[in-house]
Amino acid sequence: MVYENEHWMRRHRWAAAVALAVAGAGVGVAQHDAGRATLDAVHAVAPSPSAAAATVAAVVVETPADRTARLKREKLAQAERLVQAEIRRGAFPGAALAAGRGARMELLRGIGNAEWGKYEVDPERTIYDIASLTKVVATTSAVMLLVEDGRLDLDAPVSRYLPEFTGGKKGRVTVRHLLAHTSGLPAGAGASGTPAQALRALIGTPLAAAPGETMVYSDVGFIVLYAAAERAAGEPLERMLERRLFGPLGMISTRYLPGGEACDRCSPSFRKADGTPVRGKVHDPTARKLGGVAGNAGLFSTAADLARFAAMLAEGGQLQGVRVFREETIRKFTARQPDAENRALGWETPRRNGGSSGGQVSRKAFGHTGYTGTSMWIDPERGTWTVLLANRTFDPQASNRIQALRRAVNDRVAEAAELADVNGVLAE
Repeated sequence: MVYENEHWMRRHRWAAAVALAVAGAGVGVAQHDAGRATLDAVHAVAPSPSAAAATVAAVVVETPADRTARLKREKLAQAERLVQAEIRRGAFPGAALAAGRGARMELLRGIGNAEWGKYEVDPERTIYDIASLTKVVATTSAVMLLVEDGRLDLDAPVSRYLPEFTGGKKGRVTVRHLLAHTSGLPAGAGASGTPAQALRALIGTPLAAAPGETMVYSDVGFIVLYAAAERAAGEPLERMLERRLFGPLGMISTRYLPGGEACDRCSPSFRKADGTPVRGKVHDPTARKLGGVAGNAGLFSTAADLARFAAMLAEGGQLQGVRVFREETIRKFTARQPDAENRALGWETPRRNGGSSGGQVSRKAFGHTGYTGTSMWIDPERGTWTVLLANRTFDPQASNRIQALRRAVNDRVAEAAELADVNGVLAE
């Protein structure tokens, strides 16, 4: 990889900063707990003057800033405990959780195991099938880059880039329609044969409604979008994404079709009929028919990699001096679209009932989820972000509580940010 050494250095600098932050947080908790215990002892017993002086001298006085920092840590610890509780209930074997504000990592944890009772989750190394997060991390990001390049027009017909996308009212379908899930294409469609044959069949899927009439979350639409963007790029999108996004950001474990050592680090998202765990193969059946590289699913990543991606978006398109997107491009793609319910361009925005975002993010927040148990939310108003990766599909009999967990975790992160905002002490 051309950028390999540079990317490792960038990753290590960020990891060192995270380690220092976590170490400092641990010391602070110990100090506050010791101070509180000593203060309680002073009130409980009437010691001699000399003993009282010694006791009082040991008291650590908690300043308003200290208290806010402690409460913030407690909220983030609550988020971690929520995930632990779901693992105990059997919802999934394990998960990786990351949260932060801007470029600052506040939480990075591996919780539980990649399989039941095996292989502890490491948030830096355990690779997850991120399912429909592929739609935003890969496909939407590629479109954003191509729009900035002037090689893709949001309001141009898709057929300009993909001439075989014809039939009925398909000539009226724009790139914007595909991003907002208002193209009229159905949610899914059958495909068979070789990956090339399956792709042709999916591109040929008839519209189920007129373009712009209704919002239907469509895997087919994002498969078509990926194909159109690849034509506009003039090269495989996974190659372009590695060169312009994953590589520069140091997302060293993010890729389609992980093989070799990377495959060994994968948390399995499903099993064979005989119960054997399957690693490194996409769970989504349509993406599998397309050879594992598709616009709707197929990307694999770690919590640490996606934390860098989310932090970059929270920082307005750049991280540690590396600019990936212009700020105006991010604003354009994350603004709610008219007549598209809660959809932005590729991204989702908060629902009235909170949806997966929880009920405490701002109206400017944006995010996405993945069927395997993955989610990511960014709130540009506060600069906060959350990444949760799990493999709930590994056990089909496991309880489906992931949506409630996503909401609760995002609420805890928002509450931590609210505490800091009120007291004005969160380090940036």
